[in-house]
Amino acid sequence: MSRRNAHVGSNGERSAERVEAERVVVDELDAWRARMLPDASAPLDADALARLVVSCLSTLGVDAPDFSVNTVHYYRRKDILDAPEGRTSAARYDLRHVWQAAGARLAGHLGLVTLAEARTMTRGVDERALVAFVAARVVDARARAHLRRASTSVHARPLPGVFAASPASPTHAAATDVASVPRGGTPALIIALTGDAWCVLPASHPAHHSLASAVELVRELASALRVPLESQVLAVRAGAEA
Repeated sequence: MSRRNAHVGSNGERSAERVEAERVVVDELDAWRARMLPDASAPLDADALARLVVSCLSTLGVDAPDFSVNTVHYYRRKDILDAPEGRTSAARYDLRHVWQAAGARLAGHLGLVTLAEARTMTRGVDERALVAFVAARVVDARARAHLRRASTSVHARPLPGVFAASPASPTHAAATDVASVPRGGTPALIIALTGDAWCVLPASHPAHHSLASAVELVRELASALRVPLESQVLAVRAGAEA
């Protein structure tokens, strides 16, 4: 269910499809750079840097929030960008800063990599590593956009061997999106979660009518994703609603 690792195998290696998708984006980034900034060493002021970042993301078809001179200054204060040549209005940036800014912007927008992580990944590395980081974030953004379009057009994508069942009016369940899937498999609810994730819960699962079972299910999911939970909070709530 983790979107961040959707293209990573059990041994931690990226899938061939992911590697190829990133390679294609690297080629697109190189083509954009050759067209927009033929002289990679050309000095840029903050305004030019902001316009190039906007051009880069727009050219690659990535829907990200606006990027302005104020964003450049903010990234500089947070040490996300390497120090430019000169100071204040005389500060001059270069192509390296374009890649750092574009990667950080996409990382913050997607929420899959924090700005602090982006800073760690992009400070002090060579240009090709910066381009690879941007390419990876573009692939993430395109995948998210594809999932959103798919969920809008079909409401919910059925999984093999699963069809929707009517819930037994659980007293503790949150609102869910239930897919209408042809019969022939295991009765289950397909629950739409935030961020393009889905949860498939068999209709016979006790979590539909038992708070204790639902809490245990949450614990198991958190354990599978290696996410720590406040066990005391879950215990208090289970006791209060039992």
